[in-house]
Amino acid sequence: MAQDEERNITEELIQARVEIERLKSKSSTTLSGTEFLTLLFVLPIILCFVILGTIIIWKTTSNPSEVAPHLDIILVAFAIFATPVGAGLAAITARFAAEGKKKESEI
Repeated sequence: MAQDEERNITEELIQARVEIERLKSKSSTTLSGTEFLTLLFVLPIILCFVILGTIIIWKTTSNPSEVAPHLDIILVAFAIFATPVGAGLAAITARFAAEGKKKESEI
């Protein structure tokens, strides 16, 4: 009887350890090489896009008479950044969505 209880406790401990390891692996996030390179290449473009937008708003509101004649050129530069930023954010979002679906299917 004592051996049966000991076996039950041992089995419960093993199951608890397996469950703990499963939860640890489920809660941790790791980046693959492709994800890291995507972030590495896209992050500077996104930062430039945000900084350029901030500068456009700041300069336009602080001195509109000086910026107004050149606003069309400035907005073209801003539009040129918009496509790669949108594509990069779409790639990052698609990877996160795929990772989320993968985790849901594992559950």
